[in-house]
Amino acid sequence: MKYLSLTFFILFLQSCKKENYTELIKENGTTTKANYKKGRLVSSEIYNNSGKLDSKYLYSNGIVVEIYQYYPNQKVNSYSYLHKAPNHYTTKVYYKSGKISNEGEGDFFKNKALYLRRGPWVFYSKTGEPYAVYTFIHDSKNQYIKGEMLFDTIKKKILRDVIFDPPILPEKETAEVVHLFHPK
Repeated sequence: MKYLSLTFFILFLQSCKKENYTELIKENGTTTKANYKKGRLVSSEIYNNSGKLDSKYLYSNGIVVEIYQYYPNQKVNSYSYLHKAPNHYTTKVYYKSGKISNEGEGDFFKNKALYLRRGPWVFYSKTGEPYAVYTFIHDSKNQYIKGEMLFDTIKKKILRDVIFDPPILPEKETAEVVHLFHPK
């Protein structure tokens, strides 16, 4: 009888299990709001130390399927969606004005909170015209520029088409790769 009562008590506790709930996690000056439905994580929002939304992640079966990042004025900075599991995403990055800045594909390494570009990325001027295509590769730690094609947006012709061998780090501004850091 004692064990039967214990069994009913355990079943009662399991039936009280939360299925739809929100969890708040505060660490390093940020607050993460994790939303669960039927016991599964469906979205998470990260707020900066001033309480503004910094990024939002949508999940399906434990996999990040959409990523939104925001400017401090709450306009979308970038939007990524999963196009091939487990970690291949298509991304669009926007200027603060809302016009597209650049777009391409990349790999998101959730456990490292790292997004690395790969393949061709089109870069746009603030007026919305494409002015460059950079081709990226990565080694799961760093991204490199493998190629650069620059356009003359007035004459509508290619100004430069270069393959870098070896590839170069885009974080290192050089005489060869200036346009990526200073759009027209």
